[in-house]
Amino acid sequence: MKFVNKTTAAGLLLATYGLTACSQSDKDNNQSASELIQSNKQTITESVQYQASSTFEGAKFLPPNNKQLLFIGQDSDTISEYIAGNPEDNIEAITLYTTLKTANPAQALPAVYQVANWQAGDVSFTQSLSESPNAALAIGLALDRCNDVDHAQNIADGKYDESITLMNQYFASIAPRKVFLRIGYEFDGAWNCYSPESYKKAFIRISNKIAQANLDNVATVWQSAAWPDPTIAGDDAAKYDFTNPDHLNQWYPGDQYVDWISLSVFYRDLTQWNYEPKYTPDFAQQQILRFAKEQKKPVMIAEAAPQGYRTSALTHSYIQLNEQTPITAEALWDAWYQPFFDFVKTNQDVIRAVAYINTNWESQAMWYCAEKSGPPAADCANGNWGDSRVQANPLIKQKWLDEINDAQRWIQTSEY
Repeated sequence: MKFVNKTTAAGLLLATYGLTACSQSDKDNNQSASELIQSNKQTITESVQYQASSTFEGAKFLPPNNKQLLFIGQDSDTISEYIAGNPEDNIEAITLYTTLKTANPAQALPAVYQVANWQAGDVSFTQSLSESPNAALAIGLALDRCNDVDHAQNIADGKYDESITLMNQYFASIAPRKVFLRIGYEFDGAWNCYSPESYKKAFIRISNKIAQANLDNVATVWQSAAWPDPTIAGDDAAKYDFTNPDHLNQWYPGDQYVDWISLSVFYRDLTQWNYEPKYTPDFAQQQILRFAKEQKKPVMIAEAAPQGYRTSALTHSYIQLNEQTPITAEALWDAWYQPFFDFVKTNQDVIRAVAYINTNWESQAMWYCAEKSGPPAADCANGNWGDSRVQANPLIKQKWLDEINDAQRWIQTSEY
């Protein structure tokens, strides 16, 4: 739901839950900022308990001394703006996106060799890597197939091998820069329309091709959407349901093909929701952490931002309805950032990398949502995202810098 090539599929699926959300929103619309913060502290009730300690001996690119690696994303424009607006932060890692959806290498990997734009800011690997020459790189590699051919199956069948070869040649060309490759990211997000069997086969083929090319600078990342409402998928809801104890297993390619396990964290509770989904976001997130510990894999939060908030305007709204209410900078930090960092710190033994999306979402056509609107309206097709730029507010920026420049918790270089 968070970046590449989701304009049609995401709109349809967000429209599905938007119909429910808008009809139930009146009960929440007048909730105050202080009530939201209190709700934020009270509604996480379904945490899965697991053993507190684990080790990941030999895990690829694992930061040393139990520290964590921070990525900034997700398009070249906003990465540049983050660098300019936060000179106090050394950039250890960045996040960019591309696609693998063609057998023709000349048309493959948009943004890698030329600028691409999916109505969500320019993406240029050349620009961003030149601006951060020592940074590690996380790549969201989209294979999604909504209203299209089954790209994952084509990959599994070897039809895109020449394009994979081109991709691997690029990885070799930027070595020893670390690459965290998120293959078919958010595999269990219904908006991507993957099928478990073809997805797993595609992941395995790409992973094998990387191994055959002896690319020591590439780690494979398996990323769940951690979405709490499988009902948006209609008849296919069972494929996306975290209450199914076999949910993650049905999508998992296997330990030998996966270096990192990953998830998206745009909300920790239901503060940003104006209806109640099947389970809380925390429930899904905890399932992923538990699974990662069972598989002895480190975890990356590959996508995170305070969806529905505006750091610039200091307002809050719901992700399914853009009806803004004022909030102070302190309250915004307490409502989203502090619980997020508490979650990361509490699970520091398993969460070893975090990617933050520092974007003025509503300035980008893909993510624009008109005031008083929500999905399925054409002027809010992909939901309400807001503005997550930390440098847009002095207090939030300072608190952010105090957090991520803590050298006891966060590694301050990619060269480890």
